[in-house]
Amino acid sequence: MFAFLIIVASLPLIPAEEPVEMVRIAVGRFPDLVVEGEGLSLNGAGAASSSSLSKVRFGAGKSGLVIDGKAADAAVVVVRAPLLKLAGHSYRGILEVRYQLYDKKPELLVVHPLDLETYVAGIVSSELPRGWPLASYQAQAVAARTFAITQKMRRIDLPYHMESTVLDQVYGGVEREHALAQQAQESTRGQILSFRRHPAQTYFHAACGGRTESAKEGWGAALPYLPGSACHHCDDAPRFHWTVNIARANVDRAFMRLAKGPITSIKITETTASARAKTVELRTAAGTTTITGADFRRLLGWNVVWSTQIDKLELTSTTLALAGRGSGHGVGLCQWGARGAALGGATYQQILASYYPNARLARLY
Repeated sequence: MFAFLIIVASLPLIPAEEPVEMVRIAVGRFPDLVVEGEGLSLNGAGAASSSSLSKVRFGAGKSGLVIDGKAADAAVVVVRAPLLKLAGHSYRGILEVRYQLYDKKPELLVVHPLDLETYVAGIVSSELPRGWPLASYQAQAVAARTFAITQKMRRIDLPYHMESTVLDQVYGGVEREHALAQQAQESTRGQILSFRRHPAQTYFHAACGGRTESAKEGWGAALPYLPGSACHHCDDAPRFHWTVNIARANVDRAFMRLAKGPITSIKITETTASARAKTVELRTAAGTTTITGADFRRLLGWNVVWSTQIDKLELTSTTLALAGRGSGHGVGLCQWGARGAALGGATYQQILASYYPNARLARLY
């Protein structure tokens, strides 16, 4: 027995490899596209892989994928190079070009697989302006990592886990990355927010306008770590206050399918606890239609009506005049609020606790 123990004790310790969590990002949908890079190689195109290419053109033909004008015998082609360029952005290593039908029309879906930590650094770089304090970047890194994990679990059987736009998280590729964002990612490596041993739903937005929205009001499902929180730090946000004037023709066009005619009046009929429009009444000669505040904003345009926290709504013969506060849906982390809190000396742990109370900081790996 003692000899056995001695032998076991003398075995060399083999360090475990660092785990790599991968995510898959949909970087765009195109009728045709060009991928550039030195030493391009293709796999799955039905032709011998080549490392002498520097540019490849893909098209969505009526019956399948087209590569440099020739029909390919595969629906998915993997493009590899140290650095790949597509539509003004640069990506490391690999892009997948997928032929598919969307709404009965052929298109090319481009998916970028990459490791989660590289992705987090890219998200922090793309979501937040440069020059902000480190703690605000760190809070965003934890929120972005957690969000990525939850989205991956939801879409585990799809070709991609997240969009590269505001529909999920803004990812701009290699050229957006900067050193402070990478420092924030590395100093929080593997950390996520959890609730009852599951990853939390870490929504975030640009500026809340003074108070964040609860998950119940924003998404219809109550979450103990997203009750809506007071925020006293985002008043430096460019759209803490905003105004917009929308032409009547654009208003009628936006609501035509729902309201069945030109709009004669618009009225906010119900608000949430954070003073955001919950329901909006549209009146036409044919009658009234009630829609949610979120749909009101979506139909007029996310980048036209900056939030549903609307303080003024006036419809005239020529325009719809709106004034409001904040930018985004208002649920979860307020990015400009995180900046203000960090400037005041708050740590990223304190920032996360203020916007996600009852969630726990945990290490995924």
